[in-house]
Amino acid sequence: MASNWYIYFLAALHIFTAVLAQPITSRADDYHIAVVDQNSRTVRVFPRNAKRWNDDAIFWSFTPGIFNSKWNNLSGVKIRKVAKHGWIALVTASGGKAGILNITKEKRKVNLFDLMWQATPGDNPHAIEIVPRNGAIVVASSNPGKLSLYVPTSKDIDDYSKIKHAEDYPLKGAHGVLWDPNGGKSVADGFLWVVGDDFLYKFKVTGSFQNTRLKQVGRYNLPKGGLGHDLQPDYTNKQMLLMTDSYAAYSFNTKSGKFKVLKTMMKLKSLVRHPNGEYMWVTGDKHELGQYVRWGAKVGSQTDARGWSDAKFYKARIYNPNYE
Repeated sequence: MASNWYIYFLAALHIFTAVLAQPITSRADDYHIAVVDQNSRTVRVFPRNAKRWNDDAIFWSFTPGIFNSKWNNLSGVKIRKVAKHGWIALVTASGGKAGILNITKEKRKVNLFDLMWQATPGDNPHAIEIVPRNGAIVVASSNPGKLSLYVPTSKDIDDYSKIKHAEDYPLKGAHGVLWDPNGGKSVADGFLWVVGDDFLYKFKVTGSFQNTRLKQVGRYNLPKGGLGHDLQPDYTNKQMLLMTDSYAAYSFNTKSGKFKVLKTMMKLKSLVRHPNGEYMWVTGDKHELGQYVRWGAKVGSQTDARGWSDAKFYKARIYNPNYE
């Protein structure tokens, strides 16, 4: 008869083998996801592993309401962290608006009255970014295409009452904007990346306070020449960016300047990769927008999904303030 330790060993080995055999998403970290839903006119945050994304599962939400048309068609959200306010949400709406909200444990449901800062760049805002240690805010608007730069006018860069519009930069089809620390800790070390029609652009942020400006230092042809949709980090590799256009999903090596086609696939509205290795994306289904957020070890190879039949998801983001 086998000894007890051997029986226990075989049982443990069986369990360990079964766990390894599970798809990556069934072993996924229980992180949170911020989703932009144009049907409900909300940004909502849900646990990744909640069995159902219903009202009971909502961790945080922003609802601009129905009375301000410039907040129609929410188009983007990012989570960031600043010294004065802690975690903040950066939001955009195709109706013309961009804004910043504080995320606190005390208030899980917020609306327009909770905005700490807002502006009206117009021209279909799609994405927003804040430059760390500088305080500048950049909004990418797609039609016909521009970057709108807002700068702090006081030494307190987190005082949003002192943020002023500085300049607009024409950029055809601007859809995504992302700060890349580039392994450094100063503004001078980093780059601002922007995806638009046909190209990925690289900018330096120069100056400070009201003298902050953007300077283009690079431009890269999208491999299939499509209209850019999304630009996000690959959280498994600080040198890699992820992006989508009207034809495919790509990774981009910021050191070599080389693209890799991850998946030829149309209507990819957003794409990001979690540190655990799983990709998360939204594909336009009905009405060009998505009803489900999807996950998989490879882009387009779904192993899990969350959502509902009448959703109109445009963007899905990892609830994480890190730039890379």
